[in-house]
Amino acid sequence: MKHLIYLSTLLSLLLLNACSSTPIQFYMLNAESGAPAATALPAGSVLGLGPIHLPAYLDRPQLVTALSAHQYQLDEHNRWAERLDENILRALSQSLSKQLGVDQVVRYPWSPRQHVDYQLSFDILELHQAAAGQSRLSVQWQLKKAEQAAIGKRFECTEAAADNAEAIVTAQSRCLARLSEELANAVRQSAP
Repeated sequence: MKHLIYLSTLLSLLLLNACSSTPIQFYMLNAESGAPAATALPAGSVLGLGPIHLPAYLDRPQLVTALSAHQYQLDEHNRWAERLDENILRALSQSLSKQLGVDQVVRYPWSPRQHVDYQLSFDILELHQAAAGQSRLSVQWQLKKAEQAAIGKRFECTEAAADNAEAIVTAQSRCLARLSEELANAVRQSAP
C-alpha cells in the first residue's frame, strides 16, 4: 500500500511539473534576399553546396547565447527545428538558386557521377547571440569552379537583436542572407 501511495504521489508531481513547464519553441533560419539577379549562370549549371562543418558548441538542438568571452548558455526552451547544418544548407540552396538562376543545386555528399560546375564549402566558426545583444555569424567559405583551385574568404556579420529567440533567429537569418549575397557575387565573378 505504501508503494502505491508513493507511486501515485510521484506520478501526480510529474504531471503537475509537466503542466507548469514552459513549452519548447522551434526555429528555422532562412536566407531570403532580394529579387533574382539580372545575371544568371549559364543554362544547365550545377551548384554543389557542402560540405559544411559546425563547431561542437553549435552541433546541438538548442540555441546558444554567449554570456561572456568564455561562458555560453544553451537555451533548453528554444531549439532548432532541424539539424543546424541541414537548415543552413537548405536556406542557402533556396537563396542561391534564386539569385543565380540555377535550377540544380545539390547538397553534399552528391553522387560521384554528379558533375558539379561550382562547389561552395563552409566552416561555420560562430553562430550565436553575444552578451552585448548582437547576433554573430562567422564563416570561412571556399569556392571551387570545376577543376580550378579553390578561392576562400572569411565572412563576418553582426546584427543587433533583442534578447528573445524570435529576434535572435531573425537577426541570424539576415546575416545568412548577406552571406548568400556574397556567395552569389563570388560565383558570378568566377563564371565565364
